[in-house]
Amino acid sequence: MKTRLLTLSLLGLLTWCKVSLAQSDYSPGDWQSYRDCRGARAMDVNPHELFVATGGGVLTFQLSRNRWEAPQVMGYGAFEAVPIDDAILLLYDERYNHVWVATRDQLLKWQRGFDRWEIAARNVWMHGERPVNIGVGGQSLYVETIPDQVFEQLFTQNPPLPDPEWRAFVRRYRGDRSTGNLFLDMIQDPEEMDQIRWRGLRSKLRIPDSAYPPGVLAQLPAGFPYVMPPRPYTWYSDGTLYDPRGRSFPVTDWLLDSWGNFWSTHWGAGVLKSDLRALRSVQLLAGPAGNDVKALLFLEQGLWIGGANDGDFLGVSFLEGYGNSWSYVERRDDSQIRSTNVSDLVSAGDRIWFATMDGLLSYQPRKKQWKRFDVQDNLHAQQVTALAVRGTELWIGTHDGLSVLDTRGDQITRIPSDGFALSGILDLVVHDSLLYVGTEGGLTQVNARTHEVTRLPLDPGLLNLPVSSLSLLNNDLWLATPEGIMRRTASGETKSWLSEVWMKNAVPTCVDASNPFIWVGTEAGFFRFDPSREAWEHYTRRDGLVDDYVQVIKEDRGDLWIGTRGGLTRYYYSRPGAVR
Repeated sequence: MKTRLLTLSLLGLLTWCKVSLAQSDYSPGDWQSYRDCRGARAMDVNPHELFVATGGGVLTFQLSRNRWEAPQVMGYGAFEAVPIDDAILLLYDERYNHVWVATRDQLLKWQRGFDRWEIAARNVWMHGERPVNIGVGGQSLYVETIPDQVFEQLFTQNPPLPDPEWRAFVRRYRGDRSTGNLFLDMIQDPEEMDQIRWRGLRSKLRIPDSAYPPGVLAQLPAGFPYVMPPRPYTWYSDGTLYDPRGRSFPVTDWLLDSWGNFWSTHWGAGVLKSDLRALRSVQLLAGPAGNDVKALLFLEQGLWIGGANDGDFLGVSFLEGYGNSWSYVERRDDSQIRSTNVSDLVSAGDRIWFATMDGLLSYQPRKKQWKRFDVQDNLHAQQVTALAVRGTELWIGTHDGLSVLDTRGDQITRIPSDGFALSGILDLVVHDSLLYVGTEGGLTQVNARTHEVTRLPLDPGLLNLPVSSLSLLNNDLWLATPEGIMRRTASGETKSWLSEVWMKNAVPTCVDASNPFIWVGTEAGFFRFDPSREAWEHYTRRDGLVDDYVQVIKEDRGDLWIGTRGGLTRYYYSRPGAVR
């Protein structure tokens, strides 16, 4: 027994060394991530660009080209990715071509000319302090904070013009303008403070009528221009947007650019660009409706994105043309939609199918028509967990059983099963006339023609339940369990790779088999496995992944898409260094 333990320990040590040596180098530009950026807080502008700080990262709008750049969710550092989480304040420094970004607990510097990010200061202000102003003047950079509790009390109604009481609670930090090494500023020179350019509460001032071109009417209290808001919103004079259901989207920041546009950020509604010549505004959105990503569907028209995003302002997202044009589906959009907590997405016939926590949804894009199926239509349960397509058949997995729907007539048939063979379904995959079912109790095979149900054994003595993810490559079935991954050939031969040996004890969550690599998502990043060389590479946030808890991996057109609990990442692994 001791000899076996020693052998396993040596094997683990050698494997750990092998995995460590296979660790990928950080490659700027090979990663692109998306998070929910509709929670826009602050902005600044130079003659050519608009910068927006959001709850999901930093957005850049090219004024001359009238388009968004890729969102800065993970910044490119010198040696590793820099997470840009929860950006609160932002300022552009023309002298050094830097963009300064203040988050909850750190100050970030974006060297715009080199497109490089770095953490300038971390944990300088005390816990419970909220940055409210950032400024530059002379050779210094300044950050001002007030207690979170004071901010919540004074700004619960989100007025456009700040209550002056906040000034009594200010704590100011000062640092070098080129490096940002902040320290508490105990001595304040009033004359020097007058020369500081601020963004934040200090820059939220009433816009005078003289700042607008002739014919533009300004409205009190903040002097916002009277323009037509984009549908379906109503714009009040205090800058608050309201949708038809009475939900409010308060204004959080505003400015005028040199091109004659008025810009405003709205919490929950993104960015509004108002053309002062036409007196009309357009809404500019970026990122998905919620950061939890569990399901991806690739179509010619674009990418559908689903996840555990079931709540107000959350939903299903669509990235049109795989570019920067986003649209969303919320529960309020149709009475047939009872949940936007989506665990799987497929396309069958002329419809898109959604596995949700409250029924099966179908959507016809041409007719823009939704339809829901539930237990009354012969589903085993309301909670649909997995979908698979075979010709005109849609196979539907739930926690209580398996059904099949004929898409030509929408007739649902339940698949009978004794015991727990089809209970707790987690994933489905089709191969010819066979359907493989991953469940909380193991692996099951269903004959799609005869509906015969067969339990299949896992690798004896190595892998335990449940089977959370399935993927097919040629005639081989790959599956993931909490202990590792397994390959099952068409003849029934099995081989396993244990997490404790090959994946640094990370718990596998999903698997995607594609030639020549097997991609394994875990709770601690994801792995690339080359079966021909038994070579493993590990990727985490240090490489550019938006979040380490990976829930779905799909390869599409040579790119890898990774859905996590904290957003969506696109990895250009097959074309590194390409200009994008």
